[in-house]
Amino acid sequence: MKRYTYLTALVLLAGLGACTKEAVSTSGKNPYEETVLPAIYINKDGITPANGHVGEEVVISGKGFEKNKDKLSILFNGVKAAVISLTDTTVRVKVPTQAATGNVAAQVDQQYFFGPFFRVLGVFEMDTLFPGKVGANEIINDIIPVDNGKYLIVGNFTDYNAAGTKPGRVARLNHDGTMDGSFGTDAKNGTNTAVYTAAVVPGSSNKYLVAGAFNNYQGVSYVNSIALLNNNGSLAADKIFSPSAKDITVSALKGGVSGTVASMKVQADGKILLAGLFRFYVQPNFNLTSSLGLDSVHLDSIQVNGLVRLMPDGSLDSTYNYDLAKHMGKEGPNGYIYQSILLPDGKLLIAGSFTRYNGQAVNRIARLNTDGSLDPSFTVGAGADQLVENMAMQADGKVVLVGNFNNYGGVSAPHIARINANGVLDPTFNVGKGSDGYVHDISFMPGGQIILSGSFSQFGDLKRNNMIVLNADGSVHPTYNSNGGFKINLSARNWGIMKIVQQAGEKSMLVVGSFTEFDYRGANRIARITYP
Repeated sequence: MKRYTYLTALVLLAGLGACTKEAVSTSGKNPYEETVLPAIYINKDGITPANGHVGEEVVISGKGFEKNKDKLSILFNGVKAAVISLTDTTVRVKVPTQAATGNVAAQVDQQYFFGPFFRVLGVFEMDTLFPGKVGANEIINDIIPVDNGKYLIVGNFTDYNAAGTKPGRVARLNHDGTMDGSFGTDAKNGTNTAVYTAAVVPGSSNKYLVAGAFNNYQGVSYVNSIALLNNNGSLAADKIFSPSAKDITVSALKGGVSGTVASMKVQADGKILLAGLFRFYVQPNFNLTSSLGLDSVHLDSIQVNGLVRLMPDGSLDSTYNYDLAKHMGKEGPNGYIYQSILLPDGKLLIAGSFTRYNGQAVNRIARLNTDGSLDPSFTVGAGADQLVENMAMQADGKVVLVGNFNNYGGVSAPHIARINANGVLDPTFNVGKGSDGYVHDISFMPGGQIILSGSFSQFGDLKRNNMIVLNADGSVHPTYNSNGGFKINLSARNWGIMKIVQQAGEKSMLVVGSFTEFDYRGANRIARITYP
């Protein structure tokens, strides 16, 4: 009994001692905390030179390299570099293949130490004389080459290069990237909402078509998602008289659609194919009066279900996927069309969220005959298992697809696939793991290399900022990916690059979208990139 009492007293005393220690401590430090020193240290701006090509040698300065040499890795944007020599304060490395512009880091076991910024010089270089640093104040959705070496841009911007002329979502650029002051300088220029696509009218008229989600152009009402523009940027318009003999300015196009045009293609004969997020073709009727005898306008509508062909004057072409007996478009797609390609033989390739066309299973991609009927010779099998967001056709007729899908034709295809001209998956194209995020745009280099862009931070095992260049077989190109890619705003994370146009006769391309930087340099929604 006495032994038990003694042990209890010892426990109580130990507890009291611990409590007393905490009560009298005034240092503010945890008495049990151990100071852990970093394995190495890298000097700020401690890399010489600060830029270089793949294969060139650079020296990184700091301390602790020697004692950690067996566990030390130097990483250029996640790619391990070969160590040539080191001391405790310096390490000499060779810029590795597939390195990209960004911060250099060191790794010791599972610890990472971020170092200085290093610019990898490579194939793509941004033209810093091109006025992209100011650029547009909002997204540029499309760019097309037009007459005299100029370019037409459309989007949701209301200012370009801080020119102060309020381009209103439609502008024409000179070849050097400055805004063409002879195009649409009126205060009422442009649309009231976003423009998504543009085209040149066939022939020698030098007129343009723009389409999107607007219903007004230069203050003219009932311009329903498509407008015809004169060469100076003004709306191609007519003058009519209302029932009360009032003079009214109206669009030269007789009709449009009630919704969003995502894709517009113009045939050689001037007919216009519109596809997107709409259900009705609409045509304003200005020859009405109200019960009070006042002028009245009504939008006559015809159901067309996301796909319609217009005559050059904007009237409905009832020979294209149209039911004459019911006076409406045929069933068409059961979802949205996000992209279309007008093929050399006049057929139309469509892709989007739909799984049926005119009642037949097509699984998000289909080819249509010249009358809008489904082409049964285009066999996609199981097709894409989720949305196809975009597509582009190579010179050989094969088509690259991107979107949210993980499989095509029952075969793994992580967000990217290539199909043959007959719709069947091309087994010679393989991107491996693909991207860790969203891919939106596809473009091609003159040599056939494939440029993919979107909202991703990794492609395969490489860290990349929203852009990657692939070989024709889907593998990562060994030299085209040394740049730092594009930076996009969080509010525009589903976009990035919207369009790339190769400049004819020049080793350069114009890139537009929602980005604000290219290769860690300011580039507001437009950049000119050169290559050897």
